[in-house]
Amino acid sequence: MRLWLTAAFAAVCVITAGAVYLFGENRQALFVAVLIGVLAGFLIAVAISHRVVRLARAAGQMADGSFDGPLSVSGPADEIGDLARALESMRASLKESFGVLTADRNKLAHIFDGLTDAVIVVDDEGPVRFSNSAAAVLLDPEGLPLEPIRPFLHRAAELGFAAYPALRVGDRAYAMTARSLPDERAVLAVLRDRTDEMRREFAEADFVSNAAHELRNPLAGISGAIEVLQSGAKNDPRDRDHFLSRLADDVERMNRLTQSLLTLARVESLGEPEREVVDVPVAIRDVVAAVESPIGIKLAVEVEQDLAATGDPTLLRQVMIGLLTNAFKNTPPPGTVTVRGRHDGKGEVVMEVVDTGTGIPVAEIERVFERFYRRSESRKQEGFGLGLAIARRMVDVMGGQIGADSVEGEGSTFWVRLPVAQPSPTPVA
Repeated sequence: MRLWLTAAFAAVCVITAGAVYLFGENRQALFVAVLIGVLAGFLIAVAISHRVVRLARAAGQMADGSFDGPLSVSGPADEIGDLARALESMRASLKESFGVLTADRNKLAHIFDGLTDAVIVVDDEGPVRFSNSAAAVLLDPEGLPLEPIRPFLHRAAELGFAAYPALRVGDRAYAMTARSLPDERAVLAVLRDRTDEMRREFAEADFVSNAAHELRNPLAGISGAIEVLQSGAKNDPRDRDHFLSRLADDVERMNRLTQSLLTLARVESLGEPEREVVDVPVAIRDVVAAVESPIGIKLAVEVEQDLAATGDPTLLRQVMIGLLTNAFKNTPPPGTVTVRGRHDGKGEVVMEVVDTGTGIPVAEIERVFERFYRRSESRKQEGFGLGLAIARRMVDVMGGQIGADSVEGEGSTFWVRLPVAQPSPTPVA
């Protein structure tokens, strides 16, 4: 650049000196010659300025993060040309470096978006700097953390760390940890949804408690009978037979409970079985033959022909036997129990067990499939409240649905829905 400025100044000086020498006596010619020298210097300066402005514009674009446009390095091999080539080399290097950084950033973003845990980075002043997809439900419409989360973010900013094992946000529960990032003047928060996990924990605790309660009654009966027998009742044949009969009943009750618990455990551990084509009329005929109708209860069967479902014939048989047994148990004579099988027109097969029994209160209809739940009317009967829970799990394993409709005092309808299938040449079931 100094070379170009020197050349421009020298050109002006030479032209001026020559003009004075040649046209010293002619002022007009002298003026024209000096004007030509100034114009020549101006043009040289403009050319230099244009190259400098172009370099400045390119540097500004790089400062703004744009590295795509190559920089023209054509021109004389002077200081400005050297600067242009240096800037172009720097642009290419920065473009490559920023490309690597962008790829790494996108990779991290995809990793964070793939996490099931919510990740949020919040400035000390409050705005969210980063959040992944799982955190969307924890931000308000303005993009700020929801109100229950904010106190823990403030605590982490002040103390450096905050944690809560079960933070309630709406109808969900989250395990939250938050850590201060002093160098970034921000707080990193990670929230894991524990709702389903806690429900399972509560359900398991409730299951153990109910199982212990159900076992406690026959154990207490056995203990009491043994104590009475040891105190002298064994010497009286009538008393001895009475308490031995009680012992046998309590042992049988414990055996049935144990079998039910083992059945439930096996069903819970089942993976998805291999689906088979089940001939529904054949399956229902086997179920009806397996369960004896009580005296005073009429059994009716209404099944469409050529009705086939996709499922497991053994599991379906167990489910339908359980539903039919319950219907008989809850229908006082005279009454009717009807077993139906039909298409529903939606690509499913529906099997129903309809009774004219006592019905189920509206407040209890949603709970009849829970483990150990026995509705108020059935508590006077034998049972542990596990049959429908086992049936629901069996139907789940087959990829179907089970439910109930009831009108208290009029009767109940328990139904099973399975995907429809074409009848096989050799019926299964």
